Amino acid sequence: MEDTSILASIASPVAVFLIPLGFGAWQLAAAAVTGFIAKENVVGTLAVVYGLTNFIDPDELAMTGGANEIAITMGLTSVTALSYLFFNLYTPPCFAAIGAMNSEMQDRKWLWSAIALQFCTGYTVAFLVNQIGSLIVEGHLGNGFFPGLLVVAVMAASIAFVARRMLLWPGRIKPCR
Repeated sequence: MEDTSILASIASPVAVFLIPLGFGAWQLAAAAVTGFIAKENVVGTLAVVYGLTNFIDPDELAMTGGANEIAITMGLTSVTALSYLFFNLYTPPCFAAIGAMNSEMQDRKWLWSAIALQFCTGYTVAFLVNQIGSLIVEGHLGNGFFPGLLVVAVMAASIAFVARRMLLWPGRIKPCR
């Protein structure tokens, strides 16, 4: 039933791109997407889509299970859980922080460049953590290594292209006020 929900239909295409990071489930993608509203929504979304209420003591407002139990319920290994944490740490912040960035930068191109750089950083760090961690812990590369490597290479080439273009046109960079 929940696989046919509106949230699942929004998150499923995103989940495909997250396979090289180790977490290609729509539930994890949905939580990452709702994290753009507010990062604390990641935890709330995970609790709802995985039904993790049995790990919470409502009287004490504390967790009753360990992190390993919760990760196993979500289908994560220690490496993919770490990759997921890094992805959510380095991707763009919530909409309120992006609004503050917009008012400080006062230029849409710089804003979108900053958001793209943050997303590329999050994706690359999570990809490296998952692939290197899988190699160390499990003895093999994680799923989707070559497509993920291609995505990271395209992101790096795009960043290099934009940076080179900015250096060749020094008048385009506005001095700080």
